[in-house]
Amino acid sequence: MKTIFKTAIFALALAVTVSASAEGYNFNKNLTMGSRGADVTALQDRLTTDGFYSYGVSTGYFGNVTKTAVKAFQTANNISPVSGYVGPLTRAALNSTTPVTPGTPNTPVVLNGQEGMGEYRLSPTPVNDTNIQRMTDVAVYGVEVKAKNADISVERLTLDVSVLNGSSYENPSTLINSISIKDGSTVLATLPVNSSTFSKYTGTTNYYTQISGLSTKVSKDTIKTLTVYFNTNGIDTQRTVTVNVADNGMRVVDGRGISTYNNSSIGARTHIFKKAGASTLLVKSDATTIYSTNYRVNTTSNGAEKALTSTFAVKSESGSSKITGVTVTVATSTGGTMPTNLYLYQGSTLLDARTVTAGTVTFDIENSNVNVAQDTTTTFTVKADMPATTVPGTLVKTTVTTVAFEKADGSSATVSATVAGPYHFFAPVVPQFSKVSSTATTVLNDNINTSVTANVKLNVVSNGGDILVASTTAVIGLRNIATGATLATTTVTGTSESGLTYFADGATKSVEFTASFASSSFSAGTTNVKTFIESIKYATSTGGTWYNLAGGFEPFDSDGFASFSK
Repeated sequence: MKTIFKTAIFALALAVTVSASAEGYNFNKNLTMGSRGADVTALQDRLTTDGFYSYGVSTGYFGNVTKTAVKAFQTANNISPVSGYVGPLTRAALNSTTPVTPGTPNTPVVLNGQEGMGEYRLSPTPVNDTNIQRMTDVAVYGVEVKAKNADISVERLTLDVSVLNGSSYENPSTLINSISIKDGSTVLATLPVNSSTFSKYTGTTNYYTQISGLSTKVSKDTIKTLTVYFNTNGIDTQRTVTVNVADNGMRVVDGRGISTYNNSSIGARTHIFKKAGASTLLVKSDATTIYSTNYRVNTTSNGAEKALTSTFAVKSESGSSKITGVTVTVATSTGGTMPTNLYLYQGSTLLDARTVTAGTVTFDIENSNVNVAQDTTTTFTVKADMPATTVPGTLVKTTVTTVAFEKADGSSATVSATVAGPYHFFAPVVPQFSKVSSTATTVLNDNINTSVTANVKLNVVSNGGDILVASTTAVIGLRNIATGATLATTTVTGTSESGLTYFADGATKSVEFTASFASSSFSAGTTNVKTFIESIKYATSTGGTWYNLAGGFEPFDSDGFASFSK
């Protein structure tokens, strides 16, 4: 009665975990009915991991349940005779199997103590691929597992793999150097591959290997997708690879510790791995537009540090590419100051920094391992340091001119480009602008639109000093929406709060600009127009020097557009 009670408690709160005690264990003794001790415990752990021993706990005693499990192991590994006796052949099979390297440590799976099972379906992705020219993290197979009746834990996957080289089939280890199983981005297990990892089905061209220790929970009535990834060796000739999970190839465990399997093949995926090709690289503007920016130069300490000047993107085509170098040119306004340093980033990762000694800088990132997979795009940014001695009103822009890369076949190449950022403005006192509102309205005269009036209201934050209100002017333009052409521009002075003489350092104040455009600004056929700010000029309250934002300044377009007929 006590034994039954303990078993019930065990089943109600079963933590389905894969014991690691048998991993790397060296079986050097023959074992048979009646054997006891650590060797038997390790054997039971191993047989549990492989799905043959379903008693639920390793006892250290070799009884009928263990003998049955050994027979199942011998059958699966083509060991004859199938005797249930652990002798030299069986010990060799136990010792030769390459152990699974765990991925992200799995939290022990706690199930609800109920009987359940899995339903299996070939995942829609990855699809068959006839042009694989990459070697790392290649998705080759996906299986969807649905938990029926109760929570289950996926424990093991047996992969059937055939590799056709020309007209001959070969051991998959000639192509594959590791296999990973992932749940989304989480690595459940990674299996290093060597010549003994795969076993061959007798009388067939197919090989198989088992990946155990997955231990991932699937909640009742939910679906989890497991994806198989190959990392491969470099190849000289293409291989056709077929991957499948045959019947009984997937083992799940329910809350009572009962193992169940898929009763039919889940389905196959076929891929063609080709020799790494002569990849090409496309250098282009990033999707995010970088506008001219005002950067304050601290004249008493550090100048301006890591000011964003430009972005660019590279896309690898016809194969993967490794970026090894980037050349950037630097341009300044007449009499302006050159940056002291340039920085190259990939996302938030600093790849290289270079001191600027001339108008051209080359970043060396060969050792940064910036790999761009086939048909994928990665984005880079260029940033600059300006010295404390920067001439007020300096304009600086950076342009990417050359990208060096290593092709998928190992050869080197360069691609010329002209991806330029806008000019950025550097001064001891700078305003930062943001739009509050903007409108474009038409004026009717005898039901005919005779003019368009633009009204733009901006918030201004002064940084580094005070800015004179009366000296803040804007160039406002009128644009033909259909063609994008600028029809006219005019310069107007901003107005602010009554009696306000200057925008104080650090304070947020508003400034408003209004401009009108007569019908003479419009050409025949113009129907819809927008108004926008082309540039803003301002002066400090102390120096009286005018600074001008121009060329790439963010266009504060009107929120709507005016309809016009002439």
